[in-house]
Amino acid sequence: MSGIDERPSDTVIGMGLLAFCAFAAWRTLRIKVQAGSTIAGPSFLPWLMIVAISVFSIIMIVRALRREHGETIALPDRAALVKIGIFIVLLVAYAAAFMPVGYLISTFAVFIAGLWLFGERRILMLTLFPVAMVGTVYLGFTEVLKVWLP
Repeated sequence: MSGIDERPSDTVIGMGLLAFCAFAAWRTLRIKVQAGSTIAGPSFLPWLMIVAISVFSIIMIVRALRREHGETIALPDRAALVKIGIFIVLLVAYAAAFMPVGYLISTFAVFIAGLWLFGERRILMLTLFPVAMVGTVYLGFTEVLKVWLP
């Protein structure tokens, strides 16, 4: 099994995430603000995510640069890469189904399928955890932020 050195890979990943944040910030500046009944507005969540990812990327880079010795990280095997590929296809299907099917049904289905794909087999975890998470996010957006979800 081959591997890569942890220090340079963390630095490169952190810089890549910062570049992504710069691109996302540039695109978020172009979001038109409309008068409405929402508290946060359409650019609130993107800016929240941009700031969070930027802060964690900087922390990742600083930690990598301060480390004296990097460990070798094993690359994923073929089975893990196949699961990741299937998960990517699942997320693309989720994006396509989100508006026609609606938030609750599509997110609940993808949540269960993702847990199942990565090895979760306990019935309570496959049902109660998705219900709690999807319900919390739904109520957070609709009741707290006053943002409509399909």
